[in-house]
Amino acid sequence: MVERQKSRTLSPARPRRFWLLAGALSLAVAAAVFTDSTLTVHADAPLARPAATLPPGPPPENSFTALARPVAPFIPSDALRGIATWYGSVLEGHHTASGERFDMDAMTAAHKTLPFGTVLRVVNLRTHRSVVVRVNDRGILPGNHVIDLSYAAAKELNIVKSGIAPVRLEIIALGGQASPIQEP
Repeated sequence: MVERQKSRTLSPARPRRFWLLAGALSLAVAAAVFTDSTLTVHADAPLARPAATLPPGPPPENSFTALARPVAPFIPSDALRGIATWYGSVLEGHHTASGERFDMDAMTAAHKTLPFGTVLRVVNLRTHRSVVVRVNDRGILPGNHVIDLSYAAAKELNIVKSGIAPVRLEIIALGGQASPIQEP
């Protein structure tokens, strides 16, 4: 018959010695890392100037200063080519989306996305006649319709009778940046 070995029992002092040794070893490693990572100052190195004697720097970049910078709007090319229509006496005197009253005899227009006050040159692609208008309204423009002109602008482009015309829009000044435009 095979005799079984006696099991070893740990004395209560062994775990305590193990933990003391592990603690001492980790303290030694931490001391070595800390000593190695500290900055050594040389006696001949120039000292840093106090903050009060430094010239003022630029303001720190944060989300508020980033939002304060003007950003040029993105204008897709399909917003500058398409079909023009016109509207007139039905809306005469009503408020436009910009808040001003609609005047069918003024050189104004409605556009889906361009900022209010944007000055545009509208070129009729059939006749090559052009007119300068200011965007002051929004419109429900279906499909490839890009602009809705006032009666006066439509009359200048010679589209009153047909009601529609293929056009190209040229931005002269974006809204808020426009100065009074004088037509030559």
